[in-house]
Amino acid sequence: MTFKTVLTATIVLAATGAHAETMMTKGKGMGQAETQIMQMGEDHMIMHTNTAYSTYEMDSADDPMQGMSGPCFGAMEVMAGKVSGSGYCAFTHQNGDMASIHWSATGMSPEGAVTGEWHVTGGTGKWMGATGGGTFSSMTDQATGMSENTVEGEVTLN
Repeated sequence: MTFKTVLTATIVLAATGAHAETMMTKGKGMGQAETQIMQMGEDHMIMHTNTAYSTYEMDSADDPMQGMSGPCFGAMEVMAGKVSGSGYCAFTHQNGDMASIHWSATGMSPEGAVTGEWHVTGGTGKWMGATGGGTFSSMTDQATGMSENTVEGEVTLN
């Protein structure tokens, strides 16, 4: 194969390649949470969380997370007012595409919402090769288990 052939093939592939699109994402997920709290001391606890999100209602109908649902699970430690921990979400879009999201808890609001960061780690369909992330604030009513997760950020779909 000659240099000219390789150069021509490279130019053609670059010109016809998929175009990545970055979109802002902002909205709320609603779900049912099951949380196990293990009290380790007066100001120390470990939590195992598992939330089944029934839907994400985003500010824009074009938001890539609009209508997604699925489980989020992980573990956190709260010690002397500091929060740490992480987990994953396996969301499915209404069209069957799936997204894998990793989350990291970094704090807690005065109202008791867990706050932190999330980022896309992969998926299927439009989420294959996707990147991006943002912030979240997740509040669970301990009496009912109802959970509301507010997310904001950006996602780049390939």
